[in-house]
Amino acid sequence: MTNGAWEGRWVEVPGQGRLWSEACGPQDGSPVLLIMGAMNPGVVWPPALVQALVDGGCHVLRYDHRDTGRSFQTGMADAPYTLDDLTDDARRVLDAWGWDRMSLVGWSMGGYIAQTLARDLPQRVSHLVLLSSSGDHRPYLDGMMGRPLRGALPGPAPELLAGLWQLSAQGTQLSPLDRAVQGWAVFHGGGWPFPADRVRQQMAQALAQGHRPELAALRHALAVDAMPEARTPWLHELQAPTWVLHGAHDPALPLAHGRALAEAIPGARLQVLDMGHLLPDALAGPVGHDIAGFIRS
Repeated sequence: MTNGAWEGRWVEVPGQGRLWSEACGPQDGSPVLLIMGAMNPGVVWPPALVQALVDGGCHVLRYDHRDTGRSFQTGMADAPYTLDDLTDDARRVLDAWGWDRMSLVGWSMGGYIAQTLARDLPQRVSHLVLLSSSGDHRPYLDGMMGRPLRGALPGPAPELLAGLWQLSAQGTQLSPLDRAVQGWAVFHGGGWPFPADRVRQQMAQALAQGHRPELAALRHALAVDAMPEARTPWLHELQAPTWVLHGAHDPALPLAHGRALAEAIPGARLQVLDMGHLLPDALAGPVGHDIAGFIRS
């Protein structure tokens, strides 16, 4: 398995700290950057998906956003940062590994970053895969913050908001690990079982590395919310072949987000999966296999 074959590398963010990154798979394989969603480090990518990419001939690179995993943490008294800063972090990771051309796989907020990279670096992005993402982050954040919704897309499902509120009300009654696992469970949906054991193992590893989920969630929400406009007006500029994967039961970014994203990007295709906002184990391997095939094409 790939878990024992990761090659790690620190990436400097001048004047701020270091980002942790790691790669696995054949050195001469097709380069693929995995960009995780908000508040989570790279270790949260499903192992079956990573393994399928490696088996499909991909050289896979993942990294920890600032304020996640092993990467540097910022305090609330520090200067705020934006989604553009998180995008610059991803670019620094690519440059540090010397990758001139690669495929991008972005999950949720990672999809926002992938869209921006594909616009800014069209000559470097060969394929774009957007998982559980959107071209407009505003309705989700408006719903989470109790504001009137901006834009035409729906906000988060009421059951998601109720689940997060209930989790918050439990406060310190739960251990950090239990809180992290139950937090992911709220985002689950569809007919496949919630991968509790896998999520618990991943979150335990992240917490052992110094990950602070509450800090990451707040800082990343503020970073995305600092971007007042949707990306939809410029998505038609994207040139890379694009595949949009979205859950039929996504409680955070309902399916309308995936449909609108695929419609806005020229030539993009949409695949609807039986899932919520979390990729279940039963689908992780097949999705990874299909992504590898898409990249080879």
